[in-house]
Amino acid sequence: MRKRYPLIVLAAVAALAALFLLHGSEEDRILERLEDLRALAGIHAPESSVELLVKSRRLGEFFTETTFYDLTNNGQRLYEVPSRQELVQHITRIRARLANLELAVQDMQVSIEGNTARVLCRGSGLGSLRGEDSQFLEIHSVEVQLEKLDDVWMVAGGRHIRNEREQLE
Repeated sequence: MRKRYPLIVLAAVAALAALFLLHGSEEDRILERLEDLRALAGIHAPESSVELLVKSRRLGEFFTETTFYDLTNNGQRLYEVPSRQELVQHITRIRARLANLELAVQDMQVSIEGNTARVLCRGSGLGSLRGEDSQFLEIHSVEVQLEKLDDVWMVAGGRHIRNEREQLE
């Protein structure tokens, strides 16, 4: 019986280590969540009306019910989107205008305080509008705000920090 104790302890330690590695740190969970959002948001082929609606709804699932966006550093204003349904409608309208979109995110810095997190990053979008031959390139530094709800990190809004493309020109 005594020979089994080390094996049981070893198995328990291995199980805890595996659980820890599978669960990952909160920072890793946030980064993974944002990567899933980035990957889903891209447009690589024309979307039918049904695909457009389905993807827009799936994108909406990454956000809290109410979201806030501070675009004052970009010459705009503060925006509140009071419901996820309204956010999905905005996403649908924007995606309907796009022929393609490739997104990239770099220099992600995560800070977590309880059930809230902020991610500073530089994001770029390369794409084109339907019916236009030319492409656009947008590069911005932003702060993404997240809230942890039911053990899932949800985007609660964002703040525009700087238009990085202006720095390149």
